[in-house]
Amino acid sequence: MVLAKQFGRFVLSLSLVSLPGCQLLQLVDTDETPTSVMMSDHEQSIQVINKQMAQYLSEDGRESFLNQMLVALESDNRDRFKGKDPETYSWWNILVQPNQWKEAEIKQATVKGVDTSYHFEFMDVPYRAKTTLHLLAHPDTNSLRVGELSKDEDFNAIAKVEGQPWLLVEQDGMVKGYIHQEYARSNVLGHDILSTKPNELLARSENARQITSKSELFGRYTCRDLVYELTKEERVTTASLRACRKQRKIWYIDVPETNAEPL
Repeated sequence: MVLAKQFGRFVLSLSLVSLPGCQLLQLVDTDETPTSVMMSDHEQSIQVINKQMAQYLSEDGRESFLNQMLVALESDNRDRFKGKDPETYSWWNILVQPNQWKEAEIKQATVKGVDTSYHFEFMDVPYRAKTTLHLLAHPDTNSLRVGELSKDEDFNAIAKVEGQPWLLVEQDGMVKGYIHQEYARSNVLGHDILSTKPNELLARSENARQITSKSELFGRYTCRDLVYELTKEERVTTASLRACRKQRKIWYIDVPETNAEPL
């Protein structure tokens, strides 16, 4: 997908700059429409962004830039977000596209009796039980009990029932039932986009049709395309990425399929 953005001063025009194992976009003097190409490896994406920030931003500036990136991703509009690093005198601009809903199918080992026929919002977020909880076969307080979580026990919230406050619990690769989200809290320590890993369950969904002994889960997740610009004196670096959401303020950099079209 081709993105053309205007950051107030000029229309960004980009050409590809090759780095080891990845591709970035660099501002050049040309009338061509800018084209963004995602990196094929998540760790390489992180390395490239860290290298960019090191060239422009202080530690405090880096934190402010990443925090504003999250604010932009959570916003309901397409306004330009901008900021300045007072230590390095660098500026940044961030522009996001509207939300995109991605459909996915996952097959996962499931405790007998747990109903996975609902439509889900996929998450993959570590949680901890606030108190002793019954694991339920359906997202309903009157449902059959199929297990239990102890107080402070860790688990993975594989998904949330769409439009409802119920989490689907996974432990050791096994879906074990439902709990109400009010009685659990997120265990995520770092919330910036670089410290959050991609959803492994969605990566596995490519092979879902080859797995026949597991329950099917159908649902969706949100992604947004984002373009950012870093400026210092006469130097300008511009790049783009696609970020996907696990839950509020928890986003990760997406890794496109090898046969997918570039951003």
